[in-house]
Formats: sequence, C-alpha cells, structure tokens
Amino acid sequence: MHVNAVTLVGRLAEFPSRRALPAGGDVVSWRLIVDRPREGDGRRTVDAIRCAAFDRRIGDRTATWRPGDLIEVRGSLRRRFWKTDATRLGRYEVEVHEAETVEFRPFSPAGPSP
Repeated sequence: MHVNAVTLVGRLAEFPSRRALPAGGDVVSWRLIVDRPREGDGRRTVDAIRCAAFDRRIGDRTATWRPGDLIEVRGSLRRRFWKTDATRLGRYEVEVHEAETVEFRPFSPAGPSP
C-alpha cells in the first residue's frame, strides 16, 4: 500500500501569493517554517516548506494570514516541473487540501515582530 499524506504545523514565512493559472482558476502559495528536532548541541534548525492550494476556499482563507502566524496544513507531497529557456526545473511542495490557523501573530503596524 502507498500513502502520500503530509501534516505540517509551522510559522508562515511570508504573505501568501495568488496567481492565475493558464487553464483557469488560480493557485495560492506560501512557505511554512517548520522546526526540526534540536541537534545534540541544542542548535535550532528549520525547514522552509513550500505549500500550494488550488481549492478556492483555502485560498480565500489565506487572505487573513500574516507572517509569523502558526498554521496547520494537511495535504500531499507533489513534484512540480516547469521549463525556462532550455532548462527543465522542478521542486517539491505540499498540495494543501485542508488548512487552519492555530495561532495568530499579534499585529504590529511596523510589520511582523521576530
């Protein structure tokens, strides 16, 4: 049996971005900063994981998100490919099927706090 199920909880790295797709509809993407277990020397290490939602309801929900918010997503790992000039590129991302805010970062007119 094969399983492709991903659950992440992490801090929003940047405001989500929305772009139109050539075939219609749109995609909203963002990055989550997810802590790894601490190393033996106590150092903090993180991963920045790209997420994408093709579901309009999830995309609309992201409009209230701000950098630093704690977000939980559930979805599947996907490998996307595209071509620029003569180069074929690819990257992994989580295709999000469910998303919710776990904790909002307090608002600051000066921008997100560290």
